[in-house]
Amino acid sequence: MDYTSNAFKVIGVFFLLLAGFLIFVGTMGGEWPSMMWTMVSLGILSFSMSYLYPQFKQKDERMKWIRHKAVFYSFFIMMGIMAVFHLMIVLQVVTLSAVDLLSILLSLNIVTVFLTMVILAKRY
Repeated sequence: MDYTSNAFKVIGVFFLLLAGFLIFVGTMGGEWPSMMWTMVSLGILSFSMSYLYPQFKQKDERMKWIRHKAVFYSFFIMMGIMAVFHLMIVLQVVTLSAVDLLSILLSLNIVTVFLTMVILAKRY
C-alpha cells in the first residue's frame, strides 16, 4: 500500500493550519501577513499532488503530455495575471508593496501550474 498520497494530504492540512495561524496572528497584530498566500498555495500544491501522485508515478506519455501542457497553459495564464496586476497598479486601483506583490505572484504561479495539471489530468 502506498501512503504517499495520504502524506501529501497531511502536509496540505499542515500548511492550511499554518496559514490560519498566520492570519490569526496577523489580524491580532493589526497587519496582514504576506506569507499567508504562500502557505495557502503550498497547501493547494500538496492537495493537488495527493491527487496527481498515483498518476505521476506511472511516467507514461499521458503524464508527460499533461505536464507539458500544464506549463504551457500556465505561462499564458500568468502573463495575463501579471498584465492585470500591472494595469491595476499603474491605474492606482490597488497599492501593494513589492513583498506583497511578489508573494501574491509566487502563490498564483504555484496554484496555476498545479491546478492546471489537475484539470488536465481529470479531462484527459
